[in-house]
Amino acid sequence: MVIKTYKKFTQIEPAGQVPENWDYETDTIIVGMGGAGIAAALQARQDGLSVIGVDRFSGGGATQASGGVVYAGGGTGPQNEAGVADTVEDMYQYLKTETGTRVSDKLLRNFCDQSPNIISWLQENGVRFGSTVWDGKTSYPPPEYFLYHSDNSLLESAKQKATPAPRGHRGFVPIEQGRKAINLGGSIFNPLKASAIKAGMKTLECCEVRQLIFNPAKDQVIGIKALNFKSDEMRQAYLAYRNRAQSLMSFWPPILPGAKFFYMWAKYYLNKAARLESKRQYIYIRAEKAVILAAGGFAFNSKMMQHYAPAYAKGFALGTEADNGAGIELGQSVGGKVKNMERASAWRFINPPISFARGLIVNRDGQRFVNEMAYGATIGAEIAEAQNGQAWLILNKALVRDALKSVRGKQVLAFQRDLARLNIWFGSTKAKTLTDLAAKTGITADKLTKQVARYNEYAQGKTADPLGKTQSDLADLSAGPYYAINVSLDAKLFPCPTLTLGGLAVDDETGLVQGDGGDIKGLYAAGRNAVGICAHNYVSGLSIADGIFSGRRAAKHISRHKGA
Repeated sequence: MVIKTYKKFTQIEPAGQVPENWDYETDTIIVGMGGAGIAAALQARQDGLSVIGVDRFSGGGATQASGGVVYAGGGTGPQNEAGVADTVEDMYQYLKTETGTRVSDKLLRNFCDQSPNIISWLQENGVRFGSTVWDGKTSYPPPEYFLYHSDNSLLESAKQKATPAPRGHRGFVPIEQGRKAINLGGSIFNPLKASAIKAGMKTLECCEVRQLIFNPAKDQVIGIKALNFKSDEMRQAYLAYRNRAQSLMSFWPPILPGAKFFYMWAKYYLNKAARLESKRQYIYIRAEKAVILAAGGFAFNSKMMQHYAPAYAKGFALGTEADNGAGIELGQSVGGKVKNMERASAWRFINPPISFARGLIVNRDGQRFVNEMAYGATIGAEIAEAQNGQAWLILNKALVRDALKSVRGKQVLAFQRDLARLNIWFGSTKAKTLTDLAAKTGITADKLTKQVARYNEYAQGKTADPLGKTQSDLADLSAGPYYAINVSLDAKLFPCPTLTLGGLAVDDETGLVQGDGGDIKGLYAAGRNAVGICAHNYVSGLSIADGIFSGRRAAKHISRHKGA
């Protein structure tokens, strides 16, 4: 085993030796029970492997906290039910434009080929999907719609590469429950968990893995060391404190005045939970065949973000507290290589309201750099990677009026409506002229003025927009007054959610973690713990889809090859 030194950001311990006694033994240990972990557990049980799933908290992870979207195509059941025509080839050709060279052609083709089956497998195991289609461009559709374009496929540049189709599959939830875009991932996770438990999966919740156990004689990972509560009573008390804290932190948005009060109150319960944590004890679990790491990314580890992905460090961490990089460092502790760690995804969604996207986004120099109708992660990546994290959305009074009017009805969700109003009323800089607007924001005045003049020519049909906006997507901003909304990564009133896309390097066909000397025997990684399909540009639902795909891939390989 070759282990390179690496900068540590978590409490993961160096690989440990074989203990004298084991507390539990099983075929497969899964570390992290989010979307990837639960898919791996269920597939492993279906293939006849015994499974112990270990989770730092109570399971679900970023999947459960998400909007519950699975990116899939090529003729899925819901697509067919809705009368949507889609092919695996079109899905592949489109995703090639998003993944670039960071994902091999063979892996991407395999993912696309399996896409219809992924949806079928989810449905067979209790997940429900709807088939009503939202045809327009949006960050997230109204609650009555369950199939939508959760990507850039409707842009003219994308249409030249592949025929678009709605590939965002929302897990079914009742309409009233669905009037939000967070904490809906239980529509995907909960049925899978129920199926896995019914199939015989054993779980250890609130159990924190600190070390991988390595057997030098076999040159293989054979188990884990973890901190566990001494009794179920302590575990339940711990969860109760954490749930109270989470309720308080989610009750009042952190961007609004008064949030500190709720966070101070929440900290009281977190401190009580921490005191219980200090009383945990170590346990050892043996894996006869393999360990699968599925413990998420590192967006919630600010120091790790600053070290590996500084361009995205100012964003608003997306996921859960468990996305602290510990799973990645577990892999590194036995020589696992990491890749793509500098790459993350920043979700700068500005549509709806559609009027926002008809305006223009400029950098500090007053220049446009992205098609404003693009998917929010595309816009966010451009801001983070090329604009030092800074950008402004330029509107005029007519667009602002249209925006406020369009968010009144039920065709937008509460967070979309509230963010639009908040930033128009309290987060915008206003001026009668573009020169005055530039002076107030620090944008280069003459370049902003010239840029808006050119943009007006595109809107008037005098010349084509070099960034690819169609005539209907443009607006003439000849008449003021003007508004500038800060859409930088660190905009206080317009949070930009960020998740990481880097992780452990794995074999494309097996999911085995790779080290300098080749595959690490007995160790797999899946989901955001590993580098996967969404390694470059992100589209909604791709992380969950990749988690299901990679979790099942690992489990299937273990059952076929005994983890070797």
